[in-house]
Amino acid sequence: MKIITALRLATTILLAALILLVPALVALPFQQPARTRIMTYPFQFFSYLLRWVFGTRLIAEGHHHTRGPLMKNHLFISNHLSLADTPLLLSLSPYPFIGKKEVMRTPIIAFAGNIGGNLLFDRANPEDRKRVQRDAVRRMREVSSIYLFPEGTRSKTGEPKPEPHWGLIWTAWQENISVVPIAIFGSEKILEQLTTRVWVKYGQPLLPADFSTKEQFATACWQRVHVMFNELKAAAEAMVSGIAIQPAESSGQ
Repeated sequence: MKIITALRLATTILLAALILLVPALVALPFQQPARTRIMTYPFQFFSYLLRWVFGTRLIAEGHHHTRGPLMKNHLFISNHLSLADTPLLLSLSPYPFIGKKEVMRTPIIAFAGNIGGNLLFDRANPEDRKRVQRDAVRRMREVSSIYLFPEGTRSKTGEPKPEPHWGLIWTAWQENISVVPIAIFGSEKILEQLTTRVWVKYGQPLLPADFSTKEQFATACWQRVHVMFNELKAAAEAMVSGIAIQPAESSGQ
């Protein structure tokens, strides 16, 4: 399996060079709104191919309402299980991510992601977190919506953490930015298996105006992630048991 994983990772870098490098260089002279638009579909195509490279069978629900022209004023929050979570989400709805600076070590992909609008911060620096929050609000207003893994790191238990980092979700409430909760189930097994079935579910946006405090809003957003995760987990267990229960809408894309 180690040899297969190495070949998959090498293929990933090769595909990144073939698909992402030229668009990133073309986008480089432009301002961020144009950069993000230029990189949107190359990243989606690249991420879609990675699902094939890593033998991923994706069952997705609810992502249809994020398609089309780049949405603004939405923060997408998801639980985090695997390095594969980012390309899985990009293959469905290609928006920039907020992430840690360590991802800059990834050849080509990090450069292309930076051009496409990813926002990176130093986890050890509280002031850098605040900077990214300010930049994220401006980007969501002026350029496009953004993905965030508010847990900060991948779950070691396979379950969403009880509490994430609340900062940007609180800021979303203060700035009247809607939050779209997302749940992922099964992605932690992708690097360990030849083929893997993964479930992803996008929920309906939660509106800040419906909540009287930032704490109520943030708690409701993260609780929704937990609820959807448990729904996906039940659907996966039912499928393994041979019971015909699946999420309400599914896509093999």
